[in-house]
Amino acid sequence: MAPWPTALRILGRSKFSTHSCRCYHDSYHSVTATPGNGKANTEYQRELYQYTSGRWLYNERLRLSERRLKFDVEELKKVAAQAVNRSRADIVNFRKLAEGGFNRVFEIFMNDGFSIIARLPYPSTSPRRLATASEVATLDFARTHGIPTPRVLGYSLDPGPVGSEYILMEKLPGRPIGETWFQLAEQQRLQVLHDVVKLEAKLFNTALPASGSIYYTHDLPPDSPRIEIPGSGGELCVGPYASLRWWFGKREQLDVDRGPHDKSLPVLQAPAEKELAWIRSYARLRFPFDRQYRETFDYEKQDPEKHKQALEDYSKIAPYLPPANPELNVPILRHPDLQPNNIFVADDCTITGLIDWQHSTVLPTFLAGGIPKYFQNYADQESLSFTPPKLPEHFETMDEDDRVEALELYRRRHVHFFYLGFTRRSNRLHWQALQQDKALLKRSVYEHAGNPWEGLSTHLQLDIALVSQNWSKIAQVGPDGTIPPCPVAISEEETRRRLALDESLREVDVEMQRIRDVLGVGVDGWTSNELFEDAKEKAAMIKEEGLAGIEDEPWLRDMSEKHWPFDDFDEDE
Repeated sequence: MAPWPTALRILGRSKFSTHSCRCYHDSYHSVTATPGNGKANTEYQRELYQYTSGRWLYNERLRLSERRLKFDVEELKKVAAQAVNRSRADIVNFRKLAEGGFNRVFEIFMNDGFSIIARLPYPSTSPRRLATASEVATLDFARTHGIPTPRVLGYSLDPGPVGSEYILMEKLPGRPIGETWFQLAEQQRLQVLHDVVKLEAKLFNTALPASGSIYYTHDLPPDSPRIEIPGSGGELCVGPYASLRWWFGKREQLDVDRGPHDKSLPVLQAPAEKELAWIRSYARLRFPFDRQYRETFDYEKQDPEKHKQALEDYSKIAPYLPPANPELNVPILRHPDLQPNNIFVADDCTITGLIDWQHSTVLPTFLAGGIPKYFQNYADQESLSFTPPKLPEHFETMDEDDRVEALELYRRRHVHFFYLGFTRRSNRLHWQALQQDKALLKRSVYEHAGNPWEGLSTHLQLDIALVSQNWSKIAQVGPDGTIPPCPVAISEEETRRRLALDESLREVDVEMQRIRDVLGVGVDGWTSNELFEDAKEKAAMIKEEGLAGIEDEPWLRDMSEKHWPFDDFDEDE
């Protein structure tokens, strides 16, 4: 078994630079074409109906088809004008503002300078209706509890005359910080982190009656389970989970328990039961979706029965994961994707609003806790030990490449450290959730148990082995003063095997990220329009050099070429 893909390992010694290039999918993109006849009108429609904010290095046709959305522009303008008691004649301009993985966003301008934001989900966005309904209610709920969110002016859960679901919102003041996040001065970063933590504290201190997603009661089907949110006058409730993993692929066809749940145990068990139901109905042998992992598994298709066994093991340990502290079992709401592009700030970097609450979920505090992905640095031991960050003593004498690397590491440590510091000072419940024994491991095993299976079971298998190893720090002491035995027995030899396999995959991840940095592409092959041709050319050169390095191993060369990570491929294979 190779420690990482051979061709990519060879590339680790190649001539290509590895300077970092970060790409975001929600890049802002204005429409400059105007309605007209012939070619001009065709270009205008392409801008409105198709994804134009970037390119994909592989499987681009599929990514574009997922994001193709044709709707009636005039009808959208009409409902936008009606939402603010205006006339259609008051609208003077209409442009595409941004587009990402799930939605296209437009700005509609009135003749007095007022503008409305229209957010339309792609046809591929799941779950239909529920994703939109939950986002509308979540925006309103969060705002009433002190979180600056866009005010909803109108929405539709059905295509109707517009031809699409939509949400109409007010435009927030300020600007998204995404484009400048990595260039902020220390004090500016601290301002953003401080504001983020203060806003999160409001949500952590707003207890909800159940886990699930938030809805207006009248937007749920009559037969949909729901639990009323106290103080809302019956208008708001917690209903089924709207997060994508509950509906991905054919999972939306499953008759499974999707919540809401007013106890921690069903919250923990239901995701695994959902995946077990999917495996029984639809799973088959397949390669890992991430092609860079396939050599690690000798290019063999993986058996879903292995994942089924891991899920069954998880179901045995799930009852022991809830903490003894009742405060940490209380359901709370958190932003589902708290990243720089979703944070609006004023010129002084104070936060003016948080956007993109689609797929939000309510979870018990011990599962909802954790440093947001774009602020955490869990892979670094100094960050894990809560060590104050500082630059190397010899920083000024480093060469340019080493200084860039040291600055980036310092920035990651700085953000992680001060997010934790502000949390300890201002958000007691979150700090308790972060400090509970094996908090990271509990959240990790829960997430991996509920993630859609796409040919890889390693992460869940390792988590279960680590839970077994750390059982005395996870299981609660019983009434008789003893800790019950772990219901899953993983041998030391099997634990070492899982650890070694996981380490191999992590090494693959490091190599792949280095290549992506060279190409300037994201994890799904996305890059900007400006960088696409250069990325495509570099990818061809990298493939040629990588395969040439294993020319004397025909089978390995053939497999590497067939499963090359930057070529088009069958995603269901």
